[in-house]
Amino acid sequence: MTINKEWFIEKIQTFLAEDDANKMVGVDGSPIYRQDVLVGFASGDDPIFEEYKSEIIGSFHMTPREALENYCKKKKLDISPKNLSVVAYILPFNQETRKENLEYSKEWPSERWAHTRLYGERCNVALQQFLIDELEKEGIFALSPMMHTFMWKILRKHENGVWASRWSHRHMCFAAGLGSFGLSDGFMNEKGVAMRCGSLIVAYELPSDADKRPSDPYAYCIKCGKCIQRCPVRAITFEARHDKQKCSEMVMSTIPYIKEHYDIPIYSCGLCQVGVPCQDELPE
Repeated sequence: MTINKEWFIEKIQTFLAEDDANKMVGVDGSPIYRQDVLVGFASGDDPIFEEYKSEIIGSFHMTPREALENYCKKKKLDISPKNLSVVAYILPFNQETRKENLEYSKEWPSERWAHTRLYGERCNVALQQFLIDELEKEGIFALSPMMHTFMWKILRKHENGVWASRWSHRHMCFAAGLGSFGLSDGFMNEKGVAMRCGSLIVAYELPSDADKRPSDPYAYCIKCGKCIQRCPVRAITFEARHDKQKCSEMVMSTIPYIKEHYDIPIYSCGLCQVGVPCQDELPE
């Protein structure tokens, strides 16, 4: 069996088509994610992972090698760090979900969007476990750091309070050449910012897509300012880009509304990801 990009795309599409985790539970049973997924690879020793630690994210962010070492130490495993690769993927939202979140309100997330935040992420985690299991059948070890709380932990990056994770799926997607960031910190790609993404560390050498990675992390953002206008609390500006603290406060404030109107325990927003040129594609 050849493990390549087509293998991953086929496995992801099969999971999304057949597993009940990809159903809009409590709404209409339609798929949460579309089938037209994107997959990219990066070498586990790509210099960008050290740059994430030293310049871009912070020293707390793990490199693939560090994540593997932490996992092996915790689980008492002996797995070689040679030939590590990162597999990153994009899961585009159902088009009806994008449409509803645009039309529903200028202040609150729509029902489909909130359900996607809760059940869509559960689906994403289940997909990661599915891929890990499928790779194990081929004799290949794989790991998803975000599936293990002892590894990823969300922490405050600065004293003024900015939440950050020790493993960022979006930054893995950037490393794998799948797109760039926008003013809102949304990840811009060929399928649009209205998506969720995931990543795995794989103990198997895969051909890197680093040559597709732009040198500018904001390369595809046309600075149109539409996401600024869409944000109900003005957490996005041209000068400072994305104010994570203000954004977080807004997102967390939606919990009572979502519970009252949709009867699910989750926070959500996504207003800056719809009604913008990058909603469905890379803007021109």
